[in-house]
Amino acid sequence: MHESEGIGLAAPQVGVSLQIAVIDLRKVPKRPSTMELFGKPVDWRIYMPLFFCNPVITLTRKREDADEGCLSFPGITGDIRRSLRIQMDYLDLQGRPMTLTAGGLLARALQHEVDHLLGILFIDRMTPDVRRSIAPALDQLLQSNKTMPGAR
Repeated sequence: MHESEGIGLAAPQVGVSLQIAVIDLRKVPKRPSTMELFGKPVDWRIYMPLFFCNPVITLTRKREDADEGCLSFPGITGDIRRSLRIQMDYLDLQGRPMTLTAGGLLARALQHEVDHLLGILFIDRMTPDVRRSIAPALDQLLQSNKTMPGAR
């Protein structure tokens, strides 16, 4: 994840069928985030990397479009509409139940990784116009993957 300059990775992205993911935003200081644990504001940096298991997200109605990418689709980005704030109930690595509220980039990244756990890719969230605009890049990625050893 870090080698590819990513900020999150879900277990299914590496072929592991578990409801677990990790996010680390420490290398993205210019895109602000907020975090509350059990209703109290905390400095999100001390909780990075943030590992979470079996997440359940509650979205808010206020949303915005922003450019998003994915390690599963290197070099491809597009606008995705996401909630500005979310609440997430999850288990930490010690199995303790946790509740966090997130805003900014953290909220976006959590939604993206939870989507992976649900089998949803960021391209599935694109509008038809955005999807059409990246179609050549998707085709090129598909063709390059077909030429990789072990590809089907």
